[in-house]
Formats: sequence, structure tokens, C-alpha cells
Amino acid sequence: MDDRWRFYESQDPRQVPFNVRGLMPPVFTPFNEDLTVNYGAIHAYAEYLADAGIKSVLVGGTTGEHMTLSVADRKDVIDAWLEVSGCKGLHIQVQVGGAPLADVLELARYCQERFVHSLLTLPDLYFKPSNVEELVFYVSQVAQAAPRIPVLYYHIPHMTKVEVSMTEFVTAATASIPNFKGLKFTSNDLSEAAQVQRALKDGQVLFLGGESLLAPAALLGIKSSIGTSFNLFPKLAQEILKAVEKNEVEKARILQEKLSLAVEAHTCEGPWVPALKAGMEIVSGIKVGPPALPQRPLSAEAKQRLQSKLESLGVANLKENFANMCI
Repeated sequence: MDDRWRFYESQDPRQVPFNVRGLMPPVFTPFNEDLTVNYGAIHAYAEYLADAGIKSVLVGGTTGEHMTLSVADRKDVIDAWLEVSGCKGLHIQVQVGGAPLADVLELARYCQERFVHSLLTLPDLYFKPSNVEELVFYVSQVAQAAPRIPVLYYHIPHMTKVEVSMTEFVTAATASIPNFKGLKFTSNDLSEAAQVQRALKDGQVLFLGGESLLAPAALLGIKSSIGTSFNLFPKLAQEILKAVEKNEVEKARILQEKLSLAVEAHTCEGPWVPALKAGMEIVSGIKVGPPALPQRPLSAEAKQRLQSKLESLGVANLKENFANMCI
């Protein structure tokens, strides 16, 4: 029996540790031009993030477009990231939701079998939970499928339209789900985020899902975040948190403005994932390819405008450093 499995078997779900904090980029799924997954790009991608000081990544989130993939492809992408995680020292969190519940549970079980480090799950996207009790029940099904892994909830109400009190949910989930360890909170409501932060217990964490609020959230004590832009600008995001930590508020404000403008440069040119995928190549030189259908890539003209904007902001200067990583 594998030593890791012995460890899992000995774990009490009530005592599953989760010590990940700080910045966690939700990684893109690299695609070839024919929209097959470009598994060969993942090693260089992981190296780029690790060299930038990143310690953990989210696989299969909105940015990763896993809701467009088959279960088989999702498993293969998970395996590819697990393969590079050891040598790069990366914590691998996997988002398993966005599919029929049977597939979600299959993915959760697979993640436990493959020794994924933590799970994140969306709610059901068709039979949407309408209250705290229904949401806790759904998340509990996922958690029971992988009882030896920390499980977090993915709160993104503008996409899921599941709008229940996160403070009440966290309290109820903590009481009934032994391996529940927190949530990704993708909302601009910092007042609610602060309330949720206060409701969390030791060993639980709130990951903010909004890079434009990185500095103000950190001033409220919310210092962990999952943001797509951390793929492109990991050092800038780290500097924001360092400035807040040192109480250099004006410096944090200036750096936050720079990050926010860089993000806005993308959203002015197209939808979130297509625009940020284009920006990833401009900034880092790493080709993550086009978005999966039904989304479409940016036009050549939009890419050129985006590059000009990023150059004017002084944030398109990493490409030479990582050009040798292009796949």
C-alpha cells in the first residue's frame, strides 16, 4: 500500500489540515489550435509560476474552462498538474463542479485517489440551491465523496445565480461537514466578505476572488486570494500584499491601481477568459492557446490594442524572461 494512502486512511475527516494561504492563480487550460488540450505546455507553465514565487494553483476553475471539458479530459489535466506539482512544490487545488452531480462526485473520488491536495466545488448549476440548507447538502455530497481532502465552496453568484448568505452557509457547513475548510468568495461585497471572515474557524480560509479588491481586502485582514491576473502579474500582486503588511498604504494603493488598470485593459477588449489568455502570451510568452468553445479568441486587432495598453502600463515586460518556455 502506498504510504500516502496509509496517511489518508488514518486521517480523521474532522482533522484534515488545510494550511494554504496567500495568492493562488486559477490556471488556464492550454489548448492547441484544434482545441485539444496542450498537455505539453503545463510543465513550462508550472515552472513559470513557481519561479515567480507562487506556491499553489487552482485547476479547473472558471479560468481553466473545465466546465467545457469531458470528465476524461478533466482527469487528464488534473494528472498533468499533479505530475509537475512535486518537483515545483505546488499545492494543487481542483475545482470539481460545473457538471452533473454524478460526474462531480466521480471527479471528487478521483481526486482523492490521485492525492490531490484540496478541492473546490461550485453549486449545482441547474437545480440551483435556493437556501443555506440546500447548499450545505450539495457541498456535503462532494465532501463525503472525498472525506480525506479539504473541501472549499466556490461562491460566484454573478455566474451561478446562487445567492444565499455566505455567513450563514459557512456556519452551517462548519457544523455539519468535517472536512469543510472555507470558500472562494468572488463578489465585490467586502462587507459580507469581512462578516464571513469573522465566522470562519481556525484552519479555515476565505480566498477573495477579485484582484481589483486585493489591497482593500488585505487591509480588512483578508490576505488570501484566487485571481486570474496572478498568472500574468504574480510579482505585482505579491508586492501589493507586502505593502499592506508593512503598512505602506499609499504604495499599496498605487500598486493596486496599476493591477486594476492592467485588468481593465483586458476586459475592454473582450470576455474574461479569451482576453486574459491573450494577455498571458503577451506578458509571459507562454502560449495557453485559444479559449474553448463556445467562447472565441480575441481578434488580431484586439490583441494588438491590448499589447499596446499593457506596454504603456509597464506590465508587458516578462516576455523576454520566459520566451524560452513557449511551447
